[in-house]
Amino acid sequence: MKARPAFARSKPASARRRPASTLDARKIKTPAFVIEESLLRHNLGILKWVQRETGATVLHALKAWATWPLFPIVKKYLDGTEVSSLNEARLGREEFGQEVHIYAPAYKLEEFDAVLKNCSHIIFNSFSEWRKSKNKVQKSKKKISVGLRINPEITTNEKHDVWNPCAPDSRLGTRVGEFEREIKRTPKALEGIDGLHFHIFFERDLRDLRSALPRIEKHFGRYFKKMKWVNFGGGQRITDDGYDVEGLIKTINDFKKKYGVEVHLEPGAAIVWHAGTLVASVLDIIERVNVPYKVAILDISFEAHLADFILSPELELRVRGTGLKGQYKYAYKFGGSTCLAGDAIDRVYTFRKPLQVGDKIIFEDAIHYTLVKTTMFNGVQHPSIVLWKNKRPKILRTFTYADFKARMG
Repeated sequence: MKARPAFARSKPASARRRPASTLDARKIKTPAFVIEESLLRHNLGILKWVQRETGATVLHALKAWATWPLFPIVKKYLDGTEVSSLNEARLGREEFGQEVHIYAPAYKLEEFDAVLKNCSHIIFNSFSEWRKSKNKVQKSKKKISVGLRINPEITTNEKHDVWNPCAPDSRLGTRVGEFEREIKRTPKALEGIDGLHFHIFFERDLRDLRSALPRIEKHFGRYFKKMKWVNFGGGQRITDDGYDVEGLIKTINDFKKKYGVEVHLEPGAAIVWHAGTLVASVLDIIERVNVPYKVAILDISFEAHLADFILSPELELRVRGTGLKGQYKYAYKFGGSTCLAGDAIDRVYTFRKPLQVGDKIIFEDAIHYTLVKTTMFNGVQHPSIVLWKNKRPKILRTFTYADFKARMG
């Protein structure tokens, strides 16, 4: 187990209030995803503080954000990567190094040798998945730490159940009844398993974790004592202003002391929370009779670049410089530049001044779970990836016709 450092008497500079954005959209050629290095480092500093004060293993979950040219920054703060596929595992090993922890609902047998090669930890979704691969793991020349994902069946009253990993019909993890039935049927079922992993949150605060832990411990606590590590998953807003980071540190240290285990965290969104934007330009403005707002057509596609906000309209998509419906005089909806009728965001934004063709629109907090999900639907121009540093843009990646063509055949 990692040694526990002494608790810090004061917050490090990185854990203080988030610095203001310095982005000047006039310097950005659109469309572009823009990551601000100072804000990224702010988030990473908070996570490093947690790691330092608890000895927890803090992993970068690539499913949320995988811009590997910036991994040299991230790996100065974090311990490794959490991945969910062979491709992510290779990316984590090649570009991040250190520890690579993988979890997937199932593994393809023909890929499993490569999984073993690229990963330090393998987490299985079920006992049957573990049995299927147990022989290969145990015969591997490489030391692999094995985990099992549990499903504590805790509901968090999500508005968006599509994101709830513990929904009644979720395929993710082993429920307590299934877990205990396996132990009863095969008393040595946990032999070779070093850790248990749960993930039950979507953008939640510490009070939700503190509320959930006793319920998880009620069913699985006696098994935690047999483990080397327990993975708390992600979904916590650790880097948000106002999040009780010191409370999280105490919660982790108390849990470690109680069960004698290491704790793993796998923040995904928290790494780039409020640290990046999607910048677009207004191409045209449509005004319809008897419609109480205008439609600004942008050089992005919501379907291709911000699909989650169409799938879940209740998710907040903030636009810099706008107000609530009715707050300012000039009202607009935004539409994408593809020919798909539904390529639009169904909410009204108001502005102090009327929009003009060429104006820049800045979608706030548009990096996590967006950049990794983008497509090249309709051949629309894929946004560049830009690092904003020292008040200047640095282009990390641009996309061309050749990228589009290569994906089509």
